[in-house]
Amino acid sequence: MIAAAIDIGTNTVRLLIAKKSEHNTSWHDLVQELEIARLGEGVNETHLIKPEAMERTLAVLSRYKNIMGQFGVEKFRAVSTSAMRDAKNASDFVSLVKNQLGFDIDIISGEEEGRLTFAGATGPDSLVPLNELVLVVDVGGGSTEYIYGRSGQILGSVSLNIGSVRLTEIFLKHDPPTNHEMQSVRDMIKELAEPVFKRIKDARPSIIIAVAGTATQLAAIQYGVEPYDPSKIHGSKITLDELKTLTKKLASVPLEGRKKIKGMHPQRADVIVAGALILEETLLNLDFSELVVSEKDMLNGIIYTLDGWRSFK
Repeated sequence: MIAAAIDIGTNTVRLLIAKKSEHNTSWHDLVQELEIARLGEGVNETHLIKPEAMERTLAVLSRYKNIMGQFGVEKFRAVSTSAMRDAKNASDFVSLVKNQLGFDIDIISGEEEGRLTFAGATGPDSLVPLNELVLVVDVGGGSTEYIYGRSGQILGSVSLNIGSVRLTEIFLKHDPPTNHEMQSVRDMIKELAEPVFKRIKDARPSIIIAVAGTATQLAAIQYGVEPYDPSKIHGSKITLDELKTLTKKLASVPLEGRKKIKGMHPQRADVIVAGALILEETLLNLDFSELVVSEKDMLNGIIYTLDGWRSFK
């Protein structure tokens, strides 16, 4: 069977097409696509999705639909996360996609987002040692999910409204950002995440797996991976000292200079500092010296968990 998953995030729109093995024991990735459509532009302030953001995202989804047709996708699921949860006019975009492209979008809760992310990060080809308690951290554009568990079972999960786009829009007004702005981001992360960090420390995970765009982007910069190669990112490690150095480097140069750093996706350059601060504060507050970067995330979790799938026509 060939299946597809679409993740419509605050910052990116991603597609994964995978084929199940002949013996139904594993999945083989056929296509991975990512475009930065910034659906959540301004949503934190207005609680509305802009018409131009809808059009940008619709264009990406139209291209993805064509790709799914070309690969003979039989089943698929499209989900949307933080921006659509926050937007008062989210139903307008859902209706637009239904009318124009003929498929449905599931606006999922932060809890389901965490469940799917954990399923992807700890499923087939997992980086998680057997029987070890793992913390999975998913820094998105609008929210960050912290999920911890063991042997595929979730023991705790929370979704916080701290994301790379959201924090950039609230605090980082100068180019490059000022020290005061950077500290304001740190203060908000600690204020919102302090109870979560306490629960996680009490649970005592032995490994932190970081998934999604902020983590993979930082790994690409750290290791100079250009053009981007998932096989060189999956399983790579970033120490706290390396992360501190990366954050300072990224925050010290204007946006145009940031775009030219080796490994940097130019369209991520404006929000990468806030994303790096979330991961840095996570390691600092949990007393961890490093994180492991995984290419397996919510898209894989959608593929692995067959509930909610629809036939693709």
